[in-house]
Amino acid sequence: MHGIKDWPKRDRPVVPIVFFAFHLMVGLAMLMLAVIVWGLVLWRGRRLYDNRIWLRVCLCATPIGFITVLAGWTTTETGRQPWTVYGLMRTADSVTPSLTTIDVALSLAIYVLSYLVIFGAGFILLRRLVRVGPVSASESDTDPGTDGRAARPLSAAMSSPVGAADGANLARAASASAKKGGDHGA
Repeated sequence: MHGIKDWPKRDRPVVPIVFFAFHLMVGLAMLMLAVIVWGLVLWRGRRLYDNRIWLRVCLCATPIGFITVLAGWTTTETGRQPWTVYGLMRTADSVTPSLTTIDVALSLAIYVLSYLVIFGAGFILLRRLVRVGPVSASESDTDPGTDGRAARPLSAAMSSPVGAADGANLARAASASAKKGGDHGA
């Protein structure tokens, strides 16, 4: 078995990047596994949604899967350098001669723009859903023979322009005011 120093320097990968990316990937995977096991223990004890610490950890752990995938990708791509196909083709030889820097930059810009539009539209939809808020069972648009879920769950986001009060919001406000006894002037 050959060690890394048995190979010429030009055939060696950048070891520190591979080392730390691999350890980050494995460490984060173990952290995700620990959160899952903790959640299973809480679920079996019927305390899953009551444990504020676990819920906070889950909130903070949201990007861990994405970071783990990026660390794995970095490990793979950096670890195989300088080869595209080991022993047959070097990375420097596998570049398309007709592909210019402008082509790559334009392609990247189009991808970034596309993702910004998709992310922006999703953010606007989610913001509208949060502003409208959950609908009580008496206000929901359900069919009598269904399982009790709304027939059109995303219709709340499209029911009114952002900031405008519609009938459901007015009814909710009137109901809240009546419960508080706030109707003094009528």
